[in-house]
Amino acid sequence: MKNTAIAIDCGGTNLRVAVVDEDLNILSVRRTPTVTDNPNMLYNRMHELIDEVAAEANVPVLAIGMSICGIVVHNHVGKCGNLGIIDGFDFLSLFQRDYPQARLKFANDANCSALVEALKGVNKDLRDSAFVTISSGIGLGVVHNMEMIDLPLEGGRLMQEYEGKYYESEFLLSGNGIIHLCSLNGIDIASAKEFFDGIRAKDAKLMEIYNIWVKGLGIWFGNLQLLFDCEQYALSGGVMKSKDVFLDDLTRIANASVASWHLHPIVLKDAAFKQDVGIAAAGSLGIHELLK
Repeated sequence: MKNTAIAIDCGGTNLRVAVVDEDLNILSVRRTPTVTDNPNMLYNRMHELIDEVAAEANVPVLAIGMSICGIVVHNHVGKCGNLGIIDGFDFLSLFQRDYPQARLKFANDANCSALVEALKGVNKDLRDSAFVTISSGIGLGVVHNMEMIDLPLEGGRLMQEYEGKYYESEFLLSGNGIIHLCSLNGIDIASAKEFFDGIRAKDAKLMEIYNIWVKGLGIWFGNLQLLFDCEQYALSGGVMKSKDVFLDDLTRIANASVASWHLHPIVLKDAAFKQDVGIAAAGSLGIHELLK
């Protein structure tokens, strides 16, 4: 019989709890809106759903992996801005109390996605790899020597200078960042899609902003490569819908920024996991913990 784990995908909008096997097949799943501003109620909802899916799949709860949209340091959940007032709530003690036989592993959602891409996705069989999501913000997860680095903060929080002021990188380089960057240059756009449609149409003013954006993002990837020397990056997020516009430029600039160093070339690929990525990511945490 294959090993199984409980996977908890706790996002700002939806909560998903499932039983997955070691191949990350979903054996039972429940989906519900996330409880915000009430961590005790959120935990109680998780507890109910765990018991439901375990009973339905007829498996014991031997491992629990949780992917959550916030800061996690060594299984301790910190600030989760998209979950309201949750900041430092002790999920760990509650899970230990209610599931004393289970191995537990909690991580930031981007970290989890990096692990699942390394175990089962586009980065499979690579020793050092990373996952980057570029959407409303920028998320980063890194796998080194086939182990997830438990980064406490997302890569979008790295600082960047622009015209004499300092900003978090995602304020300038994410999907929403493109809107901010245009606004800082006196151009109003409603979405990143509108921006990239303008680039396709060769809009001269937008092309100027595009050159600033793609250079900034390329250097951001170059800095990551200097830190982690990844063999490959799995990319996800809404901005990737316009990869036909920027991916070649981004790869060229990123590699040029570290050309003087003897590192792996920067390779950017589509992430393999799309639907239910959070469940797969959380499940990979639990299974990985169980098989250690």
